[in-house]
Amino acid sequence: MHRLFLVHELLTIICEHLYDEDDVPHVSKAALARLARTCKAFHAVALNALWSNLDGVAPLVQCLPEVTRLYWRLPLGTAVVGIERAPHKAEWDIIQGYASRVQRLRVLNPFRPVEQSVIFTLSCSPATSPLFPNLRSLVWNDSRPQTMGFLRTLCGPLLTSLTFDCSSTGTARWDGTVSAILIAVPVICPAVKVITLPSSSPCPPIPNMLLAWSHLEEVTCGEIDTVIFRHLAKQTYLRKLAFILSQSISRSLTDYPPSPQIFLHLRELEVHTPELLSLIEFMQKLEIHPTSIHAQVDTGPTPRDMRAFFAFLTEHYVGFKPQNVSLKSLFSIRMPSVAQPPLLPPIGNHINGQASHTGIHGSDFMPLIRFGSIGTLIIDVNCSMHLADDDLAALASAWPHLRTFSVNKTYGWVVKSDITQTGLLEMLQRCPRLQTLCIAIDTDTFADVPLDRPGGGVQNMNIRTIAFADSIIQPRATTVVAAFLSDVFPRLNEVTAWKSDQMRSRRDANTTDQTVYAIRWEGVSQQVKGMIRIRQQERRWRRAKNPDGR
Repeated sequence: MHRLFLVHELLTIICEHLYDEDDVPHVSKAALARLARTCKAFHAVALNALWSNLDGVAPLVQCLPEVTRLYWRLPLGTAVVGIERAPHKAEWDIIQGYASRVQRLRVLNPFRPVEQSVIFTLSCSPATSPLFPNLRSLVWNDSRPQTMGFLRTLCGPLLTSLTFDCSSTGTARWDGTVSAILIAVPVICPAVKVITLPSSSPCPPIPNMLLAWSHLEEVTCGEIDTVIFRHLAKQTYLRKLAFILSQSISRSLTDYPPSPQIFLHLRELEVHTPELLSLIEFMQKLEIHPTSIHAQVDTGPTPRDMRAFFAFLTEHYVGFKPQNVSLKSLFSIRMPSVAQPPLLPPIGNHINGQASHTGIHGSDFMPLIRFGSIGTLIIDVNCSMHLADDDLAALASAWPHLRTFSVNKTYGWVVKSDITQTGLLEMLQRCPRLQTLCIAIDTDTFADVPLDRPGGGVQNMNIRTIAFADSIIQPRATTVVAAFLSDVFPRLNEVTAWKSDQMRSRRDANTTDQTVYAIRWEGVSQQVKGMIRIRQQERRWRRAKNPDGR
């Protein structure tokens, strides 16, 4: 063996590179397991990488087939892991050996469910030392009150990240015993810096836990009272706050103006608010300038609200550099059931030089072009969108570092888009770092497949999935659009449009079923994959025929 492999740091980098948590067929995990069995020099480092991130506790007991049993849960026939008998001392040593390597743990994996007996068994380790002594990050997603004792087993002084994810099973059955365990969590885990709590919880100790920590860096929670809010405002190291803005907090800020020395290092603000104007008022009172603003509103917003929000940003951020702006309407707010304004004819969104009807226009976005620091803009609201090639070019010119540009991916643009392939190509040229894109596009401008390259040599190697909102497309344009996309986006894996229920259930004043457009775009996506494959083959044949590159 080469002596380079005796360097521990080098082996660690190799093993971390092998590990891939998104590896569906578990090929990388199998490679790490084989590497651990190769020689003693690789054994410890490979096992550390293999067990460092554990998704579900099932693998801990499944490594002992004599202890576990599988049974099939009907009617879906899901395999569930259970306990056949209690582990012996030697078997506990094996479990402890693997558990000591775990640094990040999600308790339950829905694809590898376990019986309560597994949780009970792991909660009763005979060892005096903690079962997971090196655990740094924990996702608790088991809301069964019978298993909450295991939470106390997992918590420890080294834990710095704690997430309560009980959205799928709920917390309605939590009782006083559970509350006692939750109250003890901050005492057992004093080093927590990143905390995520359920957005809606009937159990008071959950949000009250925030009062016990004084070195929080990231907080994600639901509705909180004014006492907790003012406690978080004084956190010196807090850089991210996500919460539900209540009326009590808004009134408190009016009655008792806050000190200017609050949220000094806040960089990311995520607020769920009844309406957009409440967020504007909230930020004005606090005089904070986070670089990332993510807002989700219950009502609206109206086009007037949107213009007020953009105007507020330009006035409030004088001398500051916002980087990410996201504004979304709650998905439960559906498009009106009455007939919408029709998708306009090919002349575009303007009639006699005037906007066809109220909505968000390109001019409404223009106040934001003074911020050259913008890297993400996500707008997904219940308003029609009116943007043209010139608008897209102006935004792209102002934001050279843009990575994400997504406009109404869920609600659609409602009206026919004035953006053509010309505007799209210009945006790609001016925003070379673009990775995520959702716009509506006018496919009527795609006439025929040209003999030259459809994109004229412009390419984006970053985008893997592109969304075209509610763009209409006729059968004759599918191949032309696919040829264009396959040339411009050589690594494109998927093209989507008309994907949301809000768009598919919308009643436009035309006779075409919305699912027809979705099916046509799915056809475009399949054609793009085939064309990209053909282009790859041609390049490979060309290289094989001319290996010297001539």
